[in-house]
Amino acid sequence: MLRPSLAFALVAIATSTGCEQLTTVVVPAESEIEVPGSNILGGNPLVANQVFPASALSDALAQSISQTFDTAGYNKDAVDSLKLTKLTMTVEEPNQGDRQIRGLGFVEKLTIAVGAEGVDAVVAAESDDGAFEGAPGPASYDMPVTGAELVDVFKASDAMQMDADLEPSDPPQFATTVLFETELTIEVNVVGALGGG
Repeated sequence: MLRPSLAFALVAIATSTGCEQLTTVVVPAESEIEVPGSNILGGNPLVANQVFPASALSDALAQSISQTFDTAGYNKDAVDSLKLTKLTMTVEEPNQGDRQIRGLGFVEKLTIAVGAEGVDAVVAAESDDGAFEGAPGPASYDMPVTGAELVDVFKASDAMQMDADLEPSDPPQFATTVLFETELTIEVNVVGALGGG
């Protein structure tokens, strides 16, 4: 995250040279969810919101973006590019003793799209076929990101929404806490950020 003094220094440099100056800002966010074990579900299948915390992660992303822009003095019109560059799922406390008892095997397939009201959602990440196979499955997984441009979604609304198209597998045997970590990479025209270009 850029400190305000650094942002103003970059603006001054870009203005003095008369050229567009882009700076890259990485905005991290995280959220966690507890997926119920099969003993709690009582034979019922998992549903999407028990596996992917779409609303919680959207809120965390929105808060991180807002804090970054407020701190650096940017406005959204100055954003030239915005992409999801990381989405990692990590099981907390996967092992009991020397044995792994928790994993991501309760997921069959996961596709993440980012949209906003009035704007079509854009696929930003999608799991590989067979990525979650096995019991209990991998303890961590880096979702492949598509590199899709999300700047139009960002500029169209104050609230980007992250949605999951999820194919669940069998519920985990034990309740499983999963940490979702994301990064958005934003390119900002620091001259335009403060009305200079």
